[in-house]
Amino acid sequence: MNPAIALDNVLADELQPLTLGAVLRAQRAGAQLLDTRNAVDFAGGHLTGSTHISVGGRFASLAATLLSQARPIVLVCAPGREKESAACLARVGFDRVIGYLNGGIAAAKGLAILARHPARITSSGLQNRLARGPVRLIDVRAEEEWRREAIRGSVNIPLEHLRERLAEIPEGPVVVYCWAGERSSTAASLLEQTGRMNVVDLVGGIAAWKASGYNGTLRQI
Repeated sequence: MNPAIALDNVLADELQPLTLGAVLRAQRAGAQLLDTRNAVDFAGGHLTGSTHISVGGRFASLAATLLSQARPIVLVCAPGREKESAACLARVGFDRVIGYLNGGIAAAKGLAILARHPARITSSGLQNRLARGPVRLIDVRAEEEWRREAIRGSVNIPLEHLRERLAEIPEGPVVVYCWAGERSSTAASLLEQTGRMNVVDLVGGIAAWKASGYNGTLRQI
């Protein structure tokens, strides 16, 4: 077995199940809450202050860019995906995962500490809204993706640079989108941490937008 993979497995096996109270105390002490569920579940309810990065896909690279290696991490996962999440983090140098919320988000069900954010809008819903007037659109894909194809009127602020470019995001409601809806959910979680609760996520991203037949509204170079 590859020694690096073996170490990942050891770190994952050492994960501790934590009560909700222990998770919140760790957060108050400076731990990062990392929610690795999918975008739909995250929007349906999550612990306030969580960073959302769905496990799988670009999980490791986004974690390496958006999380601090100097602060411990507490995981909130879909039940059964805790070790997978921890192992992916270990591969990019995050070995201070102190545990996971035992029982997943269900442990906080019905409590006021749950945030239900971002609001989500379908492609048809956004198209109807655009027909009534301009909407502030933030495309959080890489610049080359945005230049190749984007919804007309959108502004490009790549997810990896979102925190350093917060001043460029106007006050008031904004719609964030990416290719498939995962990076935009992460962007919404970062904006929530600054107090922004007026962020709307385009369900399925530009892929769903195109599948809905709105290609004529795309700006292409």
